[in-house]
Formats: sequence, C-alpha cells, structure tokens
Amino acid sequence: MERVATDPSTWRQRGVVLLIALIGLVAISLAGIALMRSVDAGLMVTGNLAFKQTAVHAGDAGTEAAIEWLEANVADLDSDVPAAGYYATWRAACDLTGAGSADPDDDTAWNVGDPAQPGCGMVAAAVGADRLPDGYSAAYVINRMCNSEGLPNEPGVFCSAYQTTSGASGSTKGGASYGQMPLSGATQQYYRVTTRVVGPRNTESIVQAIVGF
Repeated sequence: MERVATDPSTWRQRGVVLLIALIGLVAISLAGIALMRSVDAGLMVTGNLAFKQTAVHAGDAGTEAAIEWLEANVADLDSDVPAAGYYATWRAACDLTGAGSADPDDDTAWNVGDPAQPGCGMVAAAVGADRLPDGYSAAYVINRMCNSEGLPNEPGVFCSAYQTTSGASGSTKGGASYGQMPLSGATQQYYRVTTRVVGPRNTESIVQAIVGF
C-alpha cells in the first residue's frame, strides 16, 4: 500500500480555513438576529402608531356624544349634571390629563364608577361602546366656559361666548367676548369637550374640542 506523505503546513492551512468559516458563520448569524430584531421593532412601532391614530379618531365619538347631549338638554345647562359628565363651570383647578401635577387630588375621575377627587370634583361620562372601535373605551367631560353656575346674565356669572351686534349700516358683526351676557342680542355659549380614549397596548389619547351654540 502506497502511503501519501502529508505536509504539516497543509494541516495548519486547513485549520485556519475552518476557523475563518466559523467566524463568518457567527457574523452572519448575528447579522440575521439583528435584522430580525430590527424588523420586529419596526412592526411594533408601526402597530403602536396605528393604535394611537385610531385612539385619536375615536376621540371624535366622545365629542359627537357630548354635542348630542348638549342639544338634548339645552334647558339644563346652567347647573352641573355630574351623571352626564356636564359641569357648568370651567373648573380651572382640575387636571384633565393627569400630568399637570403630582397631586392626584386635582385629577378628573375618568374611569366610570370612580369617586370624584376632592380637588377637582369632576367625573366623566362613558361613551357608548357602539360608537367606538373594538378594544377601545372612552369617556368625556363637558365644561361650560363660565366662572360659576347660573344664567349667563346673572350678577357674578362671567362666561366666554360669541356675541353678535348690529352695525350702523344694518350689517351684523360678531366676535368672541368674555363677561356678563346682555339681556338681549344673539349670543352663542362656548362649551369645552374633553374626551379620553384608552385602547390596546395601554394606548391613551386625550382629544379636546370647543363647541358653541
């Protein structure tokens, strides 16, 4: 049997090639893992943005529900109606977002059934589930833009409103004003509607609108 002579330097070369191949495989594996994590992170961010956008759009449902309530209860807007989330004053001491101060006593009670906080006194009204996308919940509060309860033309009651006045030429001008409302003349009262929406993945949005009629 013929024996083939082997050169020790050849063994060393084969060992170096194997080591380089292993290093290449490790590098490719790490790159693949990094790419997978990057794709997962991108999908998560995209999903969160989609949930956030949906929550913002769902806030319109709270505004619409509040406007419907205001239109149906025009005769009862001079005093608070806590069961409906309506308050005849702007409640400047209330923290609507929960981020204005570290003191929870001035927070709005957004979760239906929670008691009113002593520093705020406002409890939100729930938006019907039929108005919202699946997996979302929402509640709103309505504030009449006045400093106290009562008729806008009562002494001591000051409100933000839209007033119209007749000009000398018979045309009509209008503008925002603040103060006691006149006994005559067309006025449009301002109401602030604040809606808080909670969705999947702890998504939360707060939408605010000013309406007048």
